[in-house]
Amino acid sequence: MTKRIEQSLIRLLVWNAFAGALLGCVFAAFLLYMDVGGLGTLLARAENPLPALFLLFGGFAVTFGCAVCGTAIMALPTDDQDDGPGGGHREDERDMELALIPIPVRARRK
Repeated sequence: MTKRIEQSLIRLLVWNAFAGALLGCVFAAFLLYMDVGGLGTLLARAENPLPALFLLFGGFAVTFGCAVCGTAIMALPTDDQDDGPGGGHREDERDMELALIPIPVRARRK
């Protein structure tokens, strides 16, 4: 892998991580503003709300940042040239004998 491609991939990951973290912080702020579950009121009345706010915003930032980075990685094009689906070894369907086989089953009364 060339240095230019490597730098562009790192830039892609950093940008997506930042965008996801920003989205997570916006979502956490929305939860506080809309007072979902009384969370905003609880933090407003807390004696020391800073640790709770840090955990709330940090948790959402990390979660959304990782989700956006994962989406960006999965959306990257691949260099594979095969036209078919996934890997594995599929047996040729013509070699398989397909037949219906009756299976005896006893009927039980409840």
